[in-house]
Amino acid sequence: MRKLTANLSLIIALSFVAGCKNSALTYPLGAPKIDSGFGSYIGVNGGARMAAHQGIDIIGVDGQEILAVADGIVLEATVERCWGPTIAVDHGNSIDNSKIIALYGHVDEMLVGEGDLVKRGQIIARLGNNQDKFECIWGVRHLHFQIGQKYRDRSNKGTYWGHSYFLEDGNKGIDPHLYWADGPNVVTCYESNRQYKNGTITYPVPCG
Repeated sequence: MRKLTANLSLIIALSFVAGCKNSALTYPLGAPKIDSGFGSYIGVNGGARMAAHQGIDIIGVDGQEILAVADGIVLEATVERCWGPTIAVDHGNSIDNSKIIALYGHVDEMLVGEGDLVKRGQIIARLGNNQDKFECIWGVRHLHFQIGQKYRDRSNKGTYWGHSYFLEDGNKGIDPHLYWADGPNVVTCYESNRQYKNGTITYPVPCG
């Protein structure tokens, strides 16, 4: 009992720290809020996570459009057994020369396929009503967006699942808040009439 209490205290403390970190974000008017932030120990359904969140979760409606955060090439668009329909995109290098391999997880309708070139702001997927069909969606319709650097190719999938099915470094996610086009921690909505610096990202969902 004492060990359980200690573990719960640790989770609460870490969740508080992660919550403070995400509360420092600046959102533009109309930008949907992140419901489970990078590094959080609280899931999108309010449940406790056993490990720090490696991406960001954004709840959406049925048919919610999912946007490419930058130009890139689709590495894979597949239905993973726990994550459900997921798109992996190579977005090239970031402004600090880190590789950006982005996962757009827990979607439903995938509008692009392996080898397709995508442009920033392009609709590449939509959310649907599959939140109860795949365990990793936790019963809540949402986008899980995650950045890694090492894509796991098809010859090395083995028995891996979840983010590790797509990324060799899936348990070492890169904080997407470092790469917003308007600067670190400043969520940047995509605008079709605007030019963006290479190596930056824009929000993976439209802003109202």
